[in-house]
Amino acid sequence: MAAVETMRSEWTKFRSIPSNVPVLLATVAVMIGAGFLTANGASKNAQAAGAMFDAAYISMYGGFLFAQISVGGLGVLAVTSEYATGMIRTSLTVVPRRGRLLAAKVWTFGLITLVMGEVAAFGSFLLGQIAIGANGAPAVSLADPGVLRAVFGMGLIWVLVGLIGVGIGVLLRDTMAATTVVVAVNFIIPIIGPRLMPQAMGDWVTVYWPIQAGLRITSTVPDPERLAPWTGLGLMAACTAVLLLAAFAVFRSRDA
Repeated sequence: MAAVETMRSEWTKFRSIPSNVPVLLATVAVMIGAGFLTANGASKNAQAAGAMFDAAYISMYGGFLFAQISVGGLGVLAVTSEYATGMIRTSLTVVPRRGRLLAAKVWTFGLITLVMGEVAAFGSFLLGQIAIGANGAPAVSLADPGVLRAVFGMGLIWVLVGLIGVGIGVLLRDTMAATTVVVAVNFIIPIIGPRLMPQAMGDWVTVYWPIQAGLRITSTVPDPERLAPWTGLGLMAACTAVLLLAAFAVFRSRDA
């Protein structure tokens, strides 16, 4: 089966799970809605934040905290649903080249999350700026320095979070276990962890943990204590690539 046909098959599989498309659409809606509420609340304290008030980041981050759980979980399901139903054996019969099969899953899910991630990012940004402006805080436009990069970058973060889910799903093959790990990696460790860790370790996690580093791409306010936007995204992308390489190695060598 050719690569394009394999990707088309993966898209059909994704759509054939009844909950996938509704969950994906709901995730976009939740990110936009929660982003609006976050922007509305934070903009009321914009004067206290002063120069550190980042209108673009604020309009997206609050919603992303919820969206990332769904995106990562869908990435897991893109793999583990086939193991749960036994369809993985049928897939390997049709596409015996395991590397091609997994590559098709990665590319297909990556494209899905890129499109929906950009919709969510631009929707969150635009609606968030309306809330910020309505409260008299300094709103920004896509033409302002760094803003277009920040908004487009949020869509790229969706892709990486989703592919982390795919990689962990391949390695663990169990939906519950893999989803738990995804939530721990992208939410518990970077958000809650620094509050419980020794300060030096917490500071390291805040700067260098993949999701924390990657989200620097969505910031428009420089922070000398954090990584530069593209450097942070590059670090997250590199970690995701290593995870996927491990997934490819395991998928090729392990029985279905």
